[in-house]
Parts: sequence; C-alpha cells; structure tokens
Amino acid sequence: MTVRCFLMIAACMSCLGCRAADPSNPQDPAALAGDPPTAAAQVPSAGGSTVVYAYYFHQTYRCLSCQMLEETAAGVIQEHFAQPIQVGQVVWMPVNIDKPDGKVLRQQFHVQASDLVLARMENGVCKESKKLDELSGLADRPDVFSKYLIDEVRACLGGSGR
Repeated sequence: MTVRCFLMIAACMSCLGCRAADPSNPQDPAALAGDPPTAAAQVPSAGGSTVVYAYYFHQTYRCLSCQMLEETAAGVIQEHFAQPIQVGQVVWMPVNIDKPDGKVLRQQFHVQASDLVLARMENGVCKESKKLDELSGLADRPDVFSKYLIDEVRACLGGSGR
C-alpha cells in the first residue's frame, strides 16, 4: 500500500497538465438536471427506482495519475457497493471524452479531462449530480479518499439533496 501511495504522489506531480492542457475546459459549475446522459441508456437500470451512475471522465491519452485515480475509485465502488451494483442501483461507467457520446456527457456535466461525477437518476431522469473535485487531492491518502467516495455515493443513493 505504501508503494502504491508513493506512485500516486509521483504520478500526480508528473501530470499536472492533464486538466490544464485541455483548452475546451468549460468552467461553468452548474450541475446537470433533466434528461439522463446518453451513456446511461446503455446500462439496464433498477426498474424505475433510483440509480446512481459513477461516471469517470477521461481522455484517450491518460497519464499514470489519471489511470491510478480511475483504478482506485472503481475498486472502492466495486468493493463497497457490490450488492447495489449487482441489482443495478450503482453503475460504474468510464467515459472517454474524446468520443462522441463522451463529448455530449462532458458538456452536460461540465467536466474537464479527468473527473468523477455521481449522477442520481430517478425513473430515467437525472435529479442530481455532483462532480467530486476533491478526489484528486486525496489520492495520496487512500483511507480519506475511500471514505469520501463511499460517503458521497451513499448520500447520492439516499437522495439527500446535498
């Protein structure tokens, strides 16, 4: 685990340009509400109930830091939400923003090159979304990273109206 933390810190230091190098980065912080994202239709939902999509946005070319962030976040969600994943209440979905569907989602969620967004869907309509900007800053603290992500997914599942 210590080696992994060291690698994440080193990767973060070497990849400060992932977000900054993106000239089409929208800065509008408004959250998405309304129609569900295009990619959500590709995943079966839990029959009219609440479904939380965890979208990990990335570019085709990714640095080590971005890859490790995705791997860590996916692992946390898969480990702590196995049952909700199995019944379709939680869906992990990597989204390549260089592809057409990814570009649409990128605009809807106002994301940059590498972001994690939680979107709570009710009956196929996005009721709430939150971009988890704090995750990248927690990469060197796996316990805090995990707790933050778990708490956010739980809150989104509960529809707490953060």
